Amino acid sequence: MKINNPQEFIGKEVCDANGNTIGTVDKWWNSWNMEYPGYFFGIRPTENTKDTWFRGTNKIIPIYSDYIKEFGECVTLNKTTEQLSKFWNKIVPCGTTTCPTDQLVDMPIFDKEHSRVGTFYGWIESDGTYKHYGCFVDPYLCETWKVPFNTVMPIPIDCITDVHDTITLDKTLQELKGYWQKHHKF
Repeated sequence: MKINNPQEFIGKEVCDANGNTIGTVDKWWNSWNMEYPGYFFGIRPTENTKDTWFRGTNKIIPIYSDYIKEFGECVTLNKTTEQLSKFWNKIVPCGTTTCPTDQLVDMPIFDKEHSRVGTFYGWIESDGTYKHYGCFVDPYLCETWKVPFNTVMPIPIDCITDVHDTITLDKTLQELKGYWQKHHKF
C-alpha cells in the first residue's frame, strides 16, 4: 500500500489479517525505494503476541509497507501473525553459520574492514524467499554520502560473512556505496 504519512502511524495499534491485535507502531524508516515510496515500520509486540509467536523477544517486529492492507484508527496488515512469525523465526545462512532472523534485528553491521555501516532493521521477502536485508544506515554515512537520513538501504542476502555480536559483510564501505548508487540511485 502506498503511504504518504508514515510519521502518523507512530503509536497506532496494529492488527493482523485476522483482526488480532499484535502491537503498536514504535518506529518508521524510509525505504531505499524512493519512487514507490516504501517504508519500514517497527512494531512493538503485545506481551501475548511476543510470547506466543515471536519467542518472547523484546525486539521490534519489522514490517514493510507492502504488508499494510489499510489504516485509519488502527493499522491492519494483509498477513496473519502466523505468517509474520514464519519469517521472524526462519533460520538463514550467515556466512559459515546460520541464525534466526530475529537474532539479526537491532544488530550492528560492519563492513569487511571493520567500519560501521549501520543497524539491521528489516528485510524484503517475496514468495517465501528473502530478497534483501535492510540496513539502517549510520547517520555519519548518510551525511557523508548524501543518503537521506532515517533510511533503510538494501544488503544482498549473500554478503553476510559472519555473525557474533555484530554482523560482518563481505563488502567495503566503498563497495556498498557503489552498489547503492548503481541500484538505488541515492
